[in-house]
Amino acid sequence: MTQKKSVKKVYQTFVDFKEEEKWLQEMLEDGWMLASYDSEDLEACQYVFHPVHTEEEKQRIYKIDYRTFGKKEQFEEYKELFEDAEWTLLSKSKWYSKHIFYTEQSNPNQEIFSDQQSYEERNKRKQQSYMMSILALCICIAVTVVLYAIYQRTAFLGASLVMIVTIIKLVRDYVKTRALVTVKANHKSL
Repeated sequence: MTQKKSVKKVYQTFVDFKEEEKWLQEMLEDGWMLASYDSEDLEACQYVFHPVHTEEEKQRIYKIDYRTFGKKEQFEEYKELFEDAEWTLLSKSKWYSKHIFYTEQSNPNQEIFSDQQSYEERNKRKQQSYMMSILALCICIAVTVVLYAIYQRTAFLGASLVMIVTIIKLVRDYVKTRALVTVKANHKSL
C-alpha cells in the first residue's frame, strides 16, 4: 500500500465563499484536512493540507467569515466567541481578512452564523475590501504616472502596467461577488 504525502499545498482563488467551503469539504472527503492557509489579498491563496488520520477529523465542517480587525483584542474576542460555540479558527492573526473555521460537531448542516443577514454582511465586507484595494492601486498608478512625467523612467510605466492588470483582476472579482450577492438577494425575494 502506498502512503500519502504528509503535506499537500494547493494555490486556489475563490470569489464565492460557498464554493470555497464546498471545495474544502471535497478535499476532506478525499482524505485531506486543512491545516493552514495564507491570506489571499491580491493573489491566489495557498492552502496547506495534511492527511486525515481519524474518523473525527473526517467529520469536520468548514465555514468562512470575512472581516478585518483594528486591534488584537477585537480579534481575540472574535476568536473566543467562536471557540465557545465549538468552532476552531485557522487564521493566524488579526491581519487576515478571510477566517476559516472548522468544527467536528456531527451536524452536516452546521452554520457559522445564525441568520441570513450575517452572510450578506460578510459578502459586503469582501466587496468593500475589493473597492479599497482598487482605490489604493488607482492612487499608486497616478503617482507612478506623475513620477514618469517628471523623471522619464520607463520603470514607472512598467509598475503602472502591473497595477492596471491587478486592478482588472480586482474589478472582475468585485463584479462576480456583486453578481452573487444580487442573485442571492433576488432568490431570497422570490
